[in-house]
Amino acid sequence: MTNLLDSDWIAIDGTLDAIDFDGFADDRSPAELARLVLNAYSRPGDWMLDPFAGLGTGLITAQAMGRHCIGFEPNAARADWVRERLWPPNRIIQAPIEDLSAHQLSCFALVYTSPPYPMVNLEDDPWGPCYFADMQVIFASIAPHVAPGGRLVVEVSNILTEDGYRPLVGQMAETIGRVFRLECEVVRINTSGWPAGPGVQHSSLLIFGG
Repeated sequence: MTNLLDSDWIAIDGTLDAIDFDGFADDRSPAELARLVLNAYSRPGDWMLDPFAGLGTGLITAQAMGRHCIGFEPNAARADWVRERLWPPNRIIQAPIEDLSAHQLSCFALVYTSPPYPMVNLEDDPWGPCYFADMQVIFASIAPHVAPGGRLVVEVSNILTEDGYRPLVGQMAETIGRVFRLECEVVRINTSGWPAGPGVQHSSLLIFGG
């Protein structure tokens, strides 16, 4: 099994495929990126976890590539949409990842996800000022479920809005790095002009070992 790439950056088209979800659907990672991650850090038959599944790009791509997958998504409409596109043993659990301990899950060769992004000003964010402390607790709860030799791959971008700038990539690397060992960062650049994050044309894959 090889690393994601031999370079510390990749260029992809990055355009999001049109889907028939009746609601906001632009907060997704491109399937092209998911395929790169899955090819690098899993084999057919391996299990993948997405703790922030959203509209299930990672799960659906994993299934198409012969992997097994489980995701958590608290939003009922999103979870239902993804559930219709998975078949056993793959599944999505309509619950926040904080409920992980309530489910008996085996170990995963790969955890691949993109967490919910906070606002520039945490005081204005629905998650609140405890965002980073909560992220550390969440990833600490995931750590025992990563198989020996497994990887955690987190896609995240910096944030640039009219409210200002948040260097979220570095902040997330520091937060998760208190739990997992950060191995490398691979920068993803979109060639299509499609945004890779709020106000930015690139994101990062933070690749952690157990």
